[in-house]
Amino acid sequence: MVCQNYSGLYRRPRGMYFSSADKGEMMSMVYNWPAEQVDMIVVTDGSRILGLGDLGVQGIGIAIGKLDLYVSAAGINPRRVLPVMIDCGTNNEKLLGDPLYLGLPIRRLDGEEYVSVIDEFMEAVFARWPKVIVQFEDFQSKWAFKLLQRYRNQYRMFNDDVQGTAGVAIAGLLGAVRAQGRPISDFAKQKIVVSGAGSAGIGVLNAARKAMARLSGGTESAFENARYQFWVLDAMGLVTEARNDIDPDVAPFARKVEELGLAEGSKLTEVVKKVRPDVLIGLTAIGGLFTKEVY
Repeated sequence: MVCQNYSGLYRRPRGMYFSSADKGEMMSMVYNWPAEQVDMIVVTDGSRILGLGDLGVQGIGIAIGKLDLYVSAAGINPRRVLPVMIDCGTNNEKLLGDPLYLGLPIRRLDGEEYVSVIDEFMEAVFARWPKVIVQFEDFQSKWAFKLLQRYRNQYRMFNDDVQGTAGVAIAGLLGAVRAQGRPISDFAKQKIVVSGAGSAGIGVLNAARKAMARLSGGTESAFENARYQFWVLDAMGLVTEARNDIDPDVAPFARKVEELGLAEGSKLTEVVKKVRPDVLIGLTAIGGLFTKEVY
């Protein structure tokens, strides 16, 4: 609610705002921040805020909130954290028509034009603070994986939706196996149904698949076979090889058509009845999916 109404609630700046209109100036702009040392940056472009969608610059509230957690729970010095918003426009019609909207009233940039803005930001912050950690937060799935792959071997950065959620989920899954008194290696035999194929869902799928492969010997064949332990559903239902325009990140987990009698787009209740999974994971903003019939 706060993020949805942030422009109307704005009282004072908290963090830094960079926009596509600042191209060529970001290297000097980072020196406007008064702190000589910054340990942690949480950056967002506001394109996919929780289950609320594109909130443009109003998504800065998420970056602020995440850093509040680092300060209160992890004891990080509050003077050494920095919330950042990168404004590349918005496709939210309501915001584009709002005269009080604080961001650029333009459609979102895309392609190389968008990437060049993020590139300049990353170069600038690491030029001033070489040891900083940058957390990418609530970027739409389209860019979450691409930017992670682009920067992960060059900068100290991570994507919380892809990697943070996955780390917590894997810890819980392995802990559940151990709590049952079973060997951890049994995790590789688990049948897992995942409802949600956004950045968080795909991040958990990839992490769980890698964990299963390692527990099965760490070979290429073990990694290949591990994908058959998952059934993935998105807003249109079960993802199969019959899906048109399938997301390339989801494609490895697409099931064969009519496998176990399940068709493309089968609903969660039907998938659960046919698969009888060991684990059911919900990583979607759609409410009311896990009904008594599912359990």
